[in-house]
Formats: sequence, C-alpha cells, structure tokens
Amino acid sequence: MLYKWFIVASYLCVGAGWGIGIAQASNSPEPAIPDARQHQMQAPTIDFEHLRDPFTSYLSTIAQRGQRLLKAQKSKLSDREREPLEVFDLSTLSLVGIYKMGDQRVAMVQDSQGKGYKVHQGNYMGKNSGQIERIDGNTVYLVERKLNIEGNIVDQQVTLTLKEVNN
Repeated sequence: MLYKWFIVASYLCVGAGWGIGIAQASNSPEPAIPDARQHQMQAPTIDFEHLRDPFTSYLSTIAQRGQRLLKAQKSKLSDREREPLEVFDLSTLSLVGIYKMGDQRVAMVQDSQGKGYKVHQGNYMGKNSGQIERIDGNTVYLVERKLNIEGNIVDQQVTLTLKEVNN
C-alpha cells in the first residue's frame, strides 16, 4: 500500500511541473569536461636486469660483489708465476734472519715444517699475495690486498718481525 502512495506522489510531482526544469536543462549546451589525460604522468622505466632482489641478504650481495672484484683483480695478477711462499698463510711463516747482500737486504723465512726460504724486496708471500715492500734491520714490510667490509679491495700493510731468542 505504501508503494501505491509513492507512485501517486511521483506522478503528481512530475505533473506539477517539477520535472519540466530537468527537461529544459538538458536542452542547454553541456559545459566542457576537462581532459583527464592532461594530468597523467609517465611511469618511470624500471631496469629489471639490475634490480636487487629484496629477499636476498644485503651482506651476501656485498660479498658476491667483493668476490667478483677479487676475481677480476686476481686475473690481472695471473700473468705472473706464483712463488712458493704464496701457498702459506703469513701466520705460519716466521722470520729467521736478515742479512745484507750487496746493496740490498735479504730475509730468511721459515715455514711450519722448518723449511727455509730466501726473499728479496718485491717477492710475494702469503695467501693474500703480500708483496715485500721493504726490509729493515729486523722487520719485513709487506702490502697485502684484502677485501674490506664494503667489498672493495684495499691495501693493508703487514709486518714480519725477528723474534729474539735468549739462551
């Protein structure tokens, strides 16, 4: 019954002239609608090939980059022959003596099995390709190439010193 009153009321409103204004408004020219594409922005291009995987650890990414740099650096050094002392860790080598031969100093180094080696300035020692920079009265100075925490190759100075033996 309520719906009958609704139908009658809507008929009376349209018949009374309330719907005429709507019909007249539709005959007038429509206002210009602004173009929505004028505010549209171009999406940035994404390089998916060089995008970092968000699920991998940042430290492992740095380590991988450092290993690639180290391999590239070792490939530069691969044109020279490896010296016998480059298979040893520097902590297993001990400086036994230093003497002068002509104008330059020569050092005697001993490995953990007791085998002795003679080294000059410019020779390489240790697993990190430490090059002998200079030999003093009781110290051998080496420069090793190591990876820092960011994965970059840096030079680090290492020394071997004579140990005094008291009888």
